[in-house]
Amino acid sequence: MLTNSEVFLVCISFFFILIIGYLYFRSSFTRRELFEVISESNQFEDNFKDDNFKEPKEDRQELVIFCLKSMDGNDFDSNQLISLLTNLGAKNCDGFFVFYDHEDAEEFRIANLLNPGLIKEDTSTKAIVMVIDLMKVKYPIKSFDKMISMSHLIAEKIEAVICDEKMQPLSVQLIQHLQTKAQEIEYSNNLSVKAI
Repeated sequence: MLTNSEVFLVCISFFFILIIGYLYFRSSFTRRELFEVISESNQFEDNFKDDNFKEPKEDRQELVIFCLKSMDGNDFDSNQLISLLTNLGAKNCDGFFVFYDHEDAEEFRIANLLNPGLIKEDTSTKAIVMVIDLMKVKYPIKSFDKMISMSHLIAEKIEAVICDEKMQPLSVQLIQHLQTKAQEIEYSNNLSVKAI
C-alpha cells in the first residue's frame, strides 16, 4: 500500500507532466491556428489573381570564377595587362574588362582580385579574376569555352597560374564538370524557350 507521501509525490509528478505537456502542445496549437488564418488569406488573394500574370523567375546565379595569380608572386604590369585585354577584344567598363558576344551581350568579366576590383593604369595586383554567370548569358557553352580559352591565353602572356575560386590550380575534371553544367543550363534554356 502507498503511503501518503508517495501518493503526494505521484500527484505532483502527474501535475508537472500535465503542465509540461500543455506548454509543449500549446505552441503547436497556436501555430496550427496561425497556419489556418494564413491559408485563408491566401485563398482570398487567389480569388483576385490574374491568370495571365506570370511572376518573374527567381534570379538564380550560377557563377564560375577563375583566378589568374602571378607565378612568381610579383605584381602584374598594369599597362601590359590593359593593352593585352584590349587587344583580345575586351571593353573597359568603369575599370572592369568585359567580353561581349556577337550580339553585344555580356559573356564574362575580368576584374582585379583586390578591392574594389578595378583594373587601371596605376593598379598593382598579383591576381585577377574572370567571372561568368551561366544563368545570365545567352549561350552558356560558347561563353564558357571562350572564357577557358581566354584564361589560358592571358595566363600564358602575363605568366600566371589559372586557379579555381578556392585558389587551387584548375583541374581537367573541374573544367569538364563546369562544361557539363553549362550544357545543362543551355539545354534547360532551350527547353523553356520552346515551351513558350
